[in-house]
Amino acid sequence: MKKFQFKFETVLKVKERKEEQLKRELMYIQKLKIEQEQILEKIGAERKKMHEQKGREKQGGTDISTLIYYEAYLNSLRAQIARTEKRIKEFTEKADEKRVEVVEASREKKIFENLKDRHFSVFKKAVLSNEQKQLDEMAVNKYNRKEQHNY
Repeated sequence: MKKFQFKFETVLKVKERKEEQLKRELMYIQKLKIEQEQILEKIGAERKKMHEQKGREKQGGTDISTLIYYEAYLNSLRAQIARTEKRIKEFTEKADEKRVEVVEASREKKIFENLKDRHFSVFKKAVLSNEQKQLDEMAVNKYNRKEQHNY
């Protein structure tokens, strides 16, 4: 009997490639989100450091221009934090959407894998049935030859 061939193999391969592509896209989005979270941590640390420095300058008695500089820099850091938090939120939403796409693609691929498994089971049963028929036929032929020699 011939080799097993799944008639939807190309469709299954396309579904697998689509799922892998979506997984790569999801990982890339998550990577960008992690980078933004790291940036946020650095900005937060810088803000805390500047806040402490500003407090020390106030206690040490400094001029108004230095305090204005610190305040402007702190405002700039607050704006950077807000922008970074917004980007993190956007990446989180994109990752959630991509995750849904990955799950759907995985579900579609699984349907074809299950179909392939069922087709393969039917193929195996047909092969076993065919082999059994051949063995039965060989046994009958052997028996008939033995009977013919006995006469």
